[in-house]
Amino acid sequence: RPVPGGILLDFGRGRVGTLHAAARGRKGEQLTLRFGEELDEAGRVRYDMRCGCRYEEIWTLGRGKSTLHQFDYKAFRYVEVLGLDSGPRLADCWVWERHYPMDDGLCTLSCRRDELEDIFRICKNAVRCCCQEGYLDCASREKGQYLGDAVVTARSQVWLTGKTDLLRKCARDFIASGRAAPSLLAVAPGSLMQEIADYSLLFPALALTDHDFTGDREFLWECYPAVKEIAACFAGYQRSDGLLENVSHAWNMVDWPENLRDDYDFPLTRPEVGEGCHNVINALWYGFLLMKEKMERILGISRMMASGRVGRAFRQAFWRPDQRLFADSEESGHCSIHANLYAACFGLMPPEGADAYEKLLLTPGRACGPLPMYFALRGLGRLGKYDALYRLLTRTDEYGWRNMLREGATACFEVWGKDQKWNTSLCHPWASGAIPVLIEELAGVRPDPDAPGGFRFEPHLPGRLDGFALQVPLRGQLLNVRQEIWRAALVVRPVNENRKGE
Repeated sequence: RPVPGGILLDFGRGRVGTLHAAARGRKGEQLTLRFGEELDEAGRVRYDMRCGCRYEEIWTLGRGKSTLHQFDYKAFRYVEVLGLDSGPRLADCWVWERHYPMDDGLCTLSCRRDELEDIFRICKNAVRCCCQEGYLDCASREKGQYLGDAVVTARSQVWLTGKTDLLRKCARDFIASGRAAPSLLAVAPGSLMQEIADYSLLFPALALTDHDFTGDREFLWECYPAVKEIAACFAGYQRSDGLLENVSHAWNMVDWPENLRDDYDFPLTRPEVGEGCHNVINALWYGFLLMKEKMERILGISRMMASGRVGRAFRQAFWRPDQRLFADSEESGHCSIHANLYAACFGLMPPEGADAYEKLLLTPGRACGPLPMYFALRGLGRLGKYDALYRLLTRTDEYGWRNMLREGATACFEVWGKDQKWNTSLCHPWASGAIPVLIEELAGVRPDPDAPGGFRFEPHLPGRLDGFALQVPLRGQLLNVRQEIWRAALVVRPVNENRKGE
């Protein structure tokens, strides 16, 4: 549409790519190009973006016809071309969108109830946009591959494409970073020497996701030396009962930004954490040991079952029987969401805490960020709380995916709302955890190398979702889950039945 001095182009949804154009004018005439993920209150492109990028460029024309081919990709939906009122004419304009190959028809979901289909759509688009040369945390501000983000993005991306080659490239990038930091860098490849303890402890999840979908033991062998190095690094912080304290070599993140930590009351100073023993790093340490032992079991390696001792010490240190929840630290009586979500996800939550955990997550005003939410939902699934899982996934307040939709999202945000962080990225696939949760926890399709066909089918769809239809690729098959009233059915067919040439 026209705007003063030029035109505004809307490409329909958030995209990542480059602008290409042809214009005619006199030598030295200039056009101003402005890109943005959203419009401002006046309906113009917000090119000084909330994520911290300023997407404004000057195109100086030559004589006659000039052609623009931008080199570096951007994250945007809207483009303004200004200066057309002073002589130059725009002859052509288009965008080359770029991303890891994704066949939109392979993984699909249909269900209008509670905007479930739209939640799936914005998560899918964020994964599409940010799967570039790696799993980017965002394609605007950092353009970096963060280890913790990649754990969630990879799970989503493998479901969407049926392929694990980008996951393997990602894992190898982080393994290589072990030359700079034995417990692995938080960002790789790159020159940022940042370590985040939470992320290092999640590394085995990448290797196990590959095994879930491929059954390939060789790649586990490739990842295992890095897992051993991480274990040795963190073991240096163990006290006599097996718990970690004063993990000082790396940032203990818990959640980001701070306002989404649910008042977690242990001092998380940067770059070093406060002294003492706190919950989240130890819940992740327990989960790391579980994953390490699972890798060893698959590989046939004799192992010491260290997780059992750590789990017992964790319950002893952090369990508060009066609240039936885990506390933030040994000295604390505050039971945050974060002190319980990893515990529930990794099986530390005792049965008598299941109801309290459900109530905690559904209490109005209590919230965590999109990355920990993935683990919180997994914890509800592990406890059999599928109704609460669905309610949390489709919550209507300001702390859920439906709030992103209310704010005009075409890709999932970095946080639940645009103003919840000072530099919010509006395309951030660490919030795409709704994809594997919908597929594995609700539709009940789980990859399992030891099961017939390589998967198990245990649906937990609410009865009110009549009309739910999901298709996913898994091991050369297309799996279709369709729900009729009170019943879910699975149909399996080869991928190439409707995909010639694959």
